Amino acid sequence: MNRSHRGLECLLVSDPDIMLIDAERIRSVFQHAPLTLFVTVLNSVLTVVVLAPVADRGLLAIWTVLIVTVSAGRWAMRQVFLRHPAEGARPHLWAILSVVGSLTTGALWGVGATALSPTIEMYRLFLAFVVGGMCAGATTVNSAHFPTVLAFIVPASLPLAASFLAQGSTPELVSALMIVVFASALSLTSWRAHRAFGERVRLQLALRRQQHELSEANEQLRKEIAERQNVEATLQQAQKMEAIGHLTGGIAHDFNNLLHVVLGNMDLIRRLSGGGTRIFDCASAASLAAERGARLTSSLLAFARRQTLQAERVNLNTELTAFQPILLQALGGAIHFESVFMPDLPVCHIDPAHFHSSILNLVINARDAMSDGGRLSISTRVVMLEKEDLLENLDATPGRFVAVSVQDSGSGMSEEVLARVFEPFFTTKEIGKGSGLGLSQVFGFAHQSGGCVRLQSEQGAGTCATLLLPAAPDEVIEGSVE
Repeated sequence: MNRSHRGLECLLVSDPDIMLIDAERIRSVFQHAPLTLFVTVLNSVLTVVVLAPVADRGLLAIWTVLIVTVSAGRWAMRQVFLRHPAEGARPHLWAILSVVGSLTTGALWGVGATALSPTIEMYRLFLAFVVGGMCAGATTVNSAHFPTVLAFIVPASLPLAASFLAQGSTPELVSALMIVVFASALSLTSWRAHRAFGERVRLQLALRRQQHELSEANEQLRKEIAERQNVEATLQQAQKMEAIGHLTGGIAHDFNNLLHVVLGNMDLIRRLSGGGTRIFDCASAASLAAERGARLTSSLLAFARRQTLQAERVNLNTELTAFQPILLQALGGAIHFESVFMPDLPVCHIDPAHFHSSILNLVINARDAMSDGGRLSISTRVVMLEKEDLLENLDATPGRFVAVSVQDSGSGMSEEVLARVFEPFFTTKEIGKGSGLGLSQVFGFAHQSGGCVRLQSEQGAGTCATLLLPAAPDEVIEGSVE
């Protein structure tokens, strides 16, 4: 890796990663320990077999027992490591244990090769070949951790080189020099492998960190996309209801004017015809139909926010307490009713009559959703709403709102029904059992009062309708709100 790459790597890797890299080095050493120990024991047995005819068998037995004992100890150390991985401050402890084990094994091979070295040149070369192979194997297997490799190479090779050097002959001197060169080359190779392993682990850690950051960024992006979709859906719904409201309000207003003309003329016809005549009866029937039409247009004007509101400063807890007998009568005896009112509730500047009508509409809808009985509760609380919380009514002013929630345990509504529930004339009830204007009136009253109404519902889990009305400021101008 060139300098520029290492500079980039340093920017990506923090100081705590050094300990993680050390842990990975030691983990690699202990993962390859079975192969190392197997080769060590096997080579010691083969060496004993070869040297048995020419070496002291007592020394061979002692040397073999020491090799096997140290290998068994290193195996036990590996088993402990597997149960207690190199984490936290442990990598340094395990590194020391690894170096000590490798140093002991290397010393046994180096000292043993010197002590067991026979005078016959062929056997001496055999020992040099075996020790060289062991050093090469240690370099390959433990390449991740340079101290472990060096702890084996130095004590394994230098005593043998010193033994050759002590002979004094030219071939022996050359042999000693070759051992030193070979050990140096293996040490240099191990150092490079050690650094390459560390760089690879550093890049893996940096990549893992970047993947984690990318995953978090993707998750945040998904949340933002979902929030944006929700905001867009809310805005689209608000725009749709606004368009429906303008259309409905215009038609209802013109139709209401026509109905006033019809009602005036019907009244005139009844006065001119006298009582008890057929004309009088027909005019009375027509007047009743026109009055029902007028009530219908009044509901549509409420949805379109074009009704006249007589606003007053009222405490909603007081209004709900006084209105409770009517609500209980509307619910009947099969539904358990309870109320939870927040004390010290701020007053609102609203029309109390239309507030009563809205609560009654919500309660009746809840009752119809609980045909087999259930539970209904009305609660009040204060909430703070920001501009982004009032997307349903862009004309609403952020601040304190009094929330009146009507919670039922009824059948609930599907998402499709929930999307259209405030539309005029939309109803899920049977023909003749609902006009589809109850929730439309609640919608219009809430919006015209500067608030909004929200529904949370799930099929089989009931519905919670929340009427959010702005708390009145300290200074309120009494009067009508058009």
